[in-house]
Amino acid sequence: MRHPDPYHGQSQRLLVRDSARERDVAAKQQQIQDLLIQSNADAVLLQDPTNISWFTAGADLHRCTTDSSRTSIFVTRDARLFATNAVDSAQIFEREAFGLGFQLKQREWFQPHQELISDLCRGRRVISDSGVVDTVGAPERIATLRLPLTDLEVKRLQQLGRVVTHAVEATAHGVRHGKTEADVAGEVSHRLIKRTVTPVRIQVCADGRNERFRHWMYGENPVERYVVISCMARRWGLHVGICRTVCLGSIPDDLAQAYQKVVLMHATGQYFSRNGAQLGEVWKKVHRIYEKFGLPSEWQRADQADVIGFTPGEHQLYPDSTVFLTAPAAVYWHPTVGPAMSGDTVLVQHKSAHFLTSPRSWPTVTVQVKGRVVPCPGILCVPVSAPNSHVTAEDSSGTYQRSLPLDEGPISRLESVWELEVASDLSVFEEDDKAYSEESVLE
Repeated sequence: MRHPDPYHGQSQRLLVRDSARERDVAAKQQQIQDLLIQSNADAVLLQDPTNISWFTAGADLHRCTTDSSRTSIFVTRDARLFATNAVDSAQIFEREAFGLGFQLKQREWFQPHQELISDLCRGRRVISDSGVVDTVGAPERIATLRLPLTDLEVKRLQQLGRVVTHAVEATAHGVRHGKTEADVAGEVSHRLIKRTVTPVRIQVCADGRNERFRHWMYGENPVERYVVISCMARRWGLHVGICRTVCLGSIPDDLAQAYQKVVLMHATGQYFSRNGAQLGEVWKKVHRIYEKFGLPSEWQRADQADVIGFTPGEHQLYPDSTVFLTAPAAVYWHPTVGPAMSGDTVLVQHKSAHFLTSPRSWPTVTVQVKGRVVPCPGILCVPVSAPNSHVTAEDSSGTYQRSLPLDEGPISRLESVWELEVASDLSVFEEDDKAYSEESVLE
């Protein structure tokens, strides 16, 4: 909401309270109160930005703090406050945590933050996620409070999933000969940042580089035949991951064969990611597929999946993991076979599971798991020639026409860091959403 500024001739943003966030923070205050009672403690000190984002229902202190200007949250049984410096306090209270019932304790930027924390903790039994001063360090116990997800967090993950999916898929449609891995990574990053979404990790692996280096980021190498684009992004402190593969012209045989196998692991993992499932038991089902198709040791070359939320890895999937999935929760599956990788984030609900990164402009393939159809992303083929509005190509199944996507048009301005509405029946932020190719190597 805005009103005219009589002094500068421009509009100004009016602060609006967010009732959904208020309810979310109140519920988390109750969780902290329960922890204090169980631990016979007086207060909890949060210094990890991950936990601060969780407790504040999405405040991102990476926006305003530096290594030399720290911010902490101090929570007692009946109050919550920010301990910060005079430089950051206005941004925190007006942009990151407006109307959420926090008090303020601040010092000047040149006064040590630890002295402020010492004053707050003096004479109290304090649990913390950092173990500073004389507090009792309990980072793992505090981390358990971040799951399961709340209703607000689920809604935000659904919105974030659509934006991240669009950023990766729209970029992939524009890949051409001569573009480097860094070029592609930059385009993904641009599409995210202009929507105030933070790219946490971008991997762009051209022509099978990821078979040797499974955690390759990106380099100056040009794309010659195909490229795998993987992205983990953050908004409101929450994370979503996705991976897509795009080929220039024809599909290399080695990639086609590997991809046909990797989607089987992908579909199996997602299908068995159910409320109440133990991660170790889910892994056994995926491992059987690796063995069945003659790849008994392939899984050892790279990690397979993570429960994600306020970190990219709340719980990593291990063969002997005893962690149980408790809905709502998000799992990012990203199995690999040779040069092939497939990745999507699935939202585990109480009685169902839903893709957060469903292909929106992408060819899909279907895999049957116990008689149920599980859709997975296929491999996109783009023309080798320079991009035009429409390009006709031919493969073994006949002639098909590609309508290349445009990334132009108006983008809705985000008046608040908490506004990120994406209509389900429109392209992200009103961008042009021409029909994309439905061609897939597995169709």
